[in-house]
Amino acid sequence: MDVTGMDDQQKEDLTAVNQKHSKYFYYDTSLSEETGVWVPVSVPPLSETQREEWSSGLYSNGGYLPDSDLGWNECIGEDKEMTMWDVVLDMLLTARGKFNALTSGDIRGYSMSWMSSQLLDQAWKEMAQTFTDANFGKMKDILEAEPPKWLPDSAASACMLCNVRFHPIMCSRHHCRFCGGIFCNLCSKGRSLLPSKFRTGDPQRVCDVCCVRLESVQTCLMNQVSRASQSPTHDLTDLSTLRSWLNFPWGQSMEHEIYKATNTIQGYTKVGYLKPEKSIPGAILKQAKGLAILTVAKVGLMVTYNIGTGLVVARREDGSWSPPSAVASFGVGWGAQAGGEVTDFIIVLRTNSAVMTFSGNAHLSVGAGLSAAVGIVGRAAGADIRAGDGGYAACYTYSCSKGAFVGCSLEGNIVKTRTQENSKFYGNPSISAAEILHGSMPQPPAASALYRSLSELYQKL
Repeated sequence: MDVTGMDDQQKEDLTAVNQKHSKYFYYDTSLSEETGVWVPVSVPPLSETQREEWSSGLYSNGGYLPDSDLGWNECIGEDKEMTMWDVVLDMLLTARGKFNALTSGDIRGYSMSWMSSQLLDQAWKEMAQTFTDANFGKMKDILEAEPPKWLPDSAASACMLCNVRFHPIMCSRHHCRFCGGIFCNLCSKGRSLLPSKFRTGDPQRVCDVCCVRLESVQTCLMNQVSRASQSPTHDLTDLSTLRSWLNFPWGQSMEHEIYKATNTIQGYTKVGYLKPEKSIPGAILKQAKGLAILTVAKVGLMVTYNIGTGLVVARREDGSWSPPSAVASFGVGWGAQAGGEVTDFIIVLRTNSAVMTFSGNAHLSVGAGLSAAVGIVGRAAGADIRAGDGGYAACYTYSCSKGAFVGCSLEGNIVKTRTQENSKFYGNPSISAAEILHGSMPQPPAASALYRSLSELYQKL
């Protein structure tokens, strides 16, 4: 500053001001160049009101920067009055700092009063309760939803989500079973269980938006509306039906597979009671880690073909049985054999490796067998080695045959997990055989008859 022409009193005043304020700043005037008026960057920045006043020449130029740290709020204007939201925000920032300090192991530089800690804990509890109540309300609305009005195909010429136009070959239309809208294939890939008022136990096609909405209630719906949660309807004591005397080789549903497996166990128990030499040794059953129960039809001359379905159950550490997993078998045999037969197999899985073999998507079994079936009851014995993406193991097979067949053969079979049938039964499109056999899923009420037969079989050992 130019101090020429100042008296002693003015110099003393200026010195006092300089001692109080260490740095001065001024906003320069606009510079006119060829590119137009250029306004220099201000330090600290001007507010919009101050910039308008400065442009009009009404702003009082000049100021100072203190020696201490300066926040932008101090340069722009006075602090706002603290609100309740500021208090909550400060509490959340404090909680984040506390969490970071605890996770880093350095809490020496962090201090918090007992009252602040109590207020923070109370705030977290209230926020958690608020979110829980809101989520419960949304879940309740979904569980009580009514079936929508079914729109005709002509109601939409384009997907209601991505707006792509439908085409009879390139882009087909699909209805969302929950909201009733019409969507393209890419926007309706999900499958979900629907609330009880929709009156269906199978996962239904829904749009991507409804799939996300229904995700929060799928566990509840699996315990309420899935086929696994329903009581069995087949009457196993009704001997007036054909299925009580002869198991059909191909089961159309898991409920049918459960009925067939139960019927096989009860039929084999009767044969073992009449002819103990044909029963499964008790020592082998006690050590079994699981059972695979299948019904297979075989027919041919020299070269035979077989096909059948069944289920697998694993035995847990506490002696209980896992939920069933559906499987299918396809195979070819060659040897001195002729005729046709329907055979109920009980494959004893003596090791965990054998159970893991049936937990994969598919495996191959190779073995030699001797079969003789004449009339309604026959005897077949065999052993095989199985290997697949779930592992490999040796298994022992016990069976009862019905039909007219004789011969010995070398058999090769492919056993595949029926993933689609498992998904329909349990209401979970992504469920795997490993989750069913090795997970902690509860026993489904629909398989109660099977568990009773297994219990009776092991009680007689």
